[in-house]
Amino acid sequence: MSFGPLPFRRGAGANEPLGSVATVTQLMHTWERLPLSSIAYHARNCDLSRWFNARAEFALAKRFKASNFPEDFIDAQGRERPDWLRNWILSEVRAHRNKLASGVENFENGEADMPFMRLGSGSLGGKGRGFRFLNTVIESQSLANIMPDLTLVVPHCFVLATGVFDRFMEKNALLLPALSAKDDAEVVQLFAEAEMPADVVLALERYLSSMTKPLAVRSSSLFEDAFLRPFAGVYDTYMLPNTATKVSTRLDELCWAIKMVYASTYKQEARRYSDATGNRAEEEKMAVILQELVGNDHQGYFYPALAGVANSIDYYPAEGADPSHGCVQIALGLGNTVVDGVPAVQHINLGKPNKPAGPSESMMPVSALDLHARAGYDATPADAFVTLPASAAPFLTFPRVAKVEIAPEAAGARALPGLTSDVHGEKVVFHKGYGEAAAAFDDKAHTGVVAQARRLSLKELLASEVPLAQALSFLLRLGTIGLGCPVEVEFALKLRNSPTAKHELHVLQIRPQSEITASASARALRFNYLPSELNAVVASTRALGHGSFEGIRDVVYVSPDRFNVSKTREVARQIAALNAQLKAEGRKFLLMAPGRWGSADASRGIPVDWHSIDGSAFIVETSLKGPEFVPLSQGSHFFQNIISFGIGYATADTTNNRDDVADYAYWDSLPAATDAGPMVRHVRLDQPLEVVVDGVSRRGVVMKQGKPFDVYVGQVDAFMALAEGEYGNNA
Repeated sequence: MSFGPLPFRRGAGANEPLGSVATVTQLMHTWERLPLSSIAYHARNCDLSRWFNARAEFALAKRFKASNFPEDFIDAQGRERPDWLRNWILSEVRAHRNKLASGVENFENGEADMPFMRLGSGSLGGKGRGFRFLNTVIESQSLANIMPDLTLVVPHCFVLATGVFDRFMEKNALLLPALSAKDDAEVVQLFAEAEMPADVVLALERYLSSMTKPLAVRSSSLFEDAFLRPFAGVYDTYMLPNTATKVSTRLDELCWAIKMVYASTYKQEARRYSDATGNRAEEEKMAVILQELVGNDHQGYFYPALAGVANSIDYYPAEGADPSHGCVQIALGLGNTVVDGVPAVQHINLGKPNKPAGPSESMMPVSALDLHARAGYDATPADAFVTLPASAAPFLTFPRVAKVEIAPEAAGARALPGLTSDVHGEKVVFHKGYGEAAAAFDDKAHTGVVAQARRLSLKELLASEVPLAQALSFLLRLGTIGLGCPVEVEFALKLRNSPTAKHELHVLQIRPQSEITASASARALRFNYLPSELNAVVASTRALGHGSFEGIRDVVYVSPDRFNVSKTREVARQIAALNAQLKAEGRKFLLMAPGRWGSADASRGIPVDWHSIDGSAFIVETSLKGPEFVPLSQGSHFFQNIISFGIGYATADTTNNRDDVADYAYWDSLPAATDAGPMVRHVRLDQPLEVVVDGVSRRGVVMKQGKPFDVYVGQVDAFMALAEGEYGNNA
């Protein structure tokens, strides 16, 4: 099942491509002009039903799958009629879209407690379709309570479709002024002074009359609609306390926030990203999602127990962990610290959930929404957030008594082929009695005790109270099946507040994993072959990160010939000075040396702290020669910083791994760029280095100048895979 474009071919036996479509509108235009041989070919292969199902258009998918071609499309003379099929498909799609549109415009028919509502015609945008997918799948498959002691929840959403954006832009004639604005401040002023359509304001007022909880106002752009580009973090999201006494005040704040999300469509960062991904800013359209914020009121501050982002692939696995098991990054309170890349979160590989990396709980701040904050013209998305000490973490709950047990067989599981498997390919099943809080905390007459809430540590919470790793593995598997690619899931956790309740895992967003889909090059960077030192300066079988690390022309390194274990502290000072200089010049650099970076033992590596190397974009550690074997760190000393800032890290153990390469002689052959000191050397290249990491195989390379990756790694890897039968006959 693919969530990407639907490719068309002429027919059976004819492999001629006829283009592809990424949206329903494109499909309808193309379907009208396709040759009948192509119509018949795709009908026999059930391509339309699979494509609509992957797009969460389940009603259409079910209808098309139930039809039979050619049996249902035979005329009186016994001839197959693909032209009838063509017209039937078009009429069904038009009728379905008209039904959606009529329901949207007639907003008065909606009820405030409906889980998913929309206003206006047009697209829901990428995030909007993701919410619709989650709502439909969880409801249709009864997945909300599939895990004992934990309820899966999709918060209620109200989507302003792209038709509202179109009307807003036309009403205020904003397109040309927005595209011509000289800076972000001018864009913000233009949109702040514009007016929302009157009927939209009335609909929002009605929505707020019953919605009194804090709100997240999120972007959902048209460029995300085909799920080809994640655009994560490019557009603004606003959190509103929504606590004002008067509805009119809350309405003004909501309209302002919506206009600011619209404005972010034309800010400089969004326009640069559009250009880089081959899109045109003037063609962008924006839907807006109004979503209940997950959490509780804690003395004027609103936040959940914890929140975070889970990924199908872990590009920074700890030693012994598998990238394909996926990972999660967890923050206390609201999850903005994860999204913003703040190094105050725990990183957990879902295959090894008991071995988190990152700060201890006492060092993790709690991010919260200030319920007394007010939105306005001068506000920014961050203004409503406050940071509280770790002691404010709301880990007060009613613990269960039964221990977590995974049953060896699937007898008690819901029969959902392909959906009850975690990322390990194993079924997610639980022993009878697991998580039965109500039974564990029966009334006093049965148990002789009164249920008591108590505070848990984060470690206790994740290890024995909440099956978070299992639940996230399940959701990642579910999303990967539905979207047809690795995914990332934003979530928030609310702990139960009574003995008979369940913990709640709220799924806030689902989208393609950004590192996979952010660029064509990132999607293509999969390889197992490692080149020799004829073509590569560095080759590693244990690299962290994913994709191309671009724009690196400076290299700071310590050659093994200059390395002196008695002078590593002096080396650390020289590197810190170079780091400060290159940062001031805005130059990213590759850092390379023998031994463990950040080692407390100066005889085992260079004892730098993070601020001494924080200008580096890629770090390499190599074998340290000497009488004593020194195991390399694989980034463990700076693991959280490496993850948060997306820095690549490679371990080249040339002593114990014959595939690894560390050619210091190549750097030595280049002229020095600056006088860095007697032991540290700085070189600058004419062209940027090609630094490439496959986060799945964990292969990483730094290519020599004039030795392109595509030729000396990509092509060789493809031929080797072909020879080894990796591209077997799967047709």
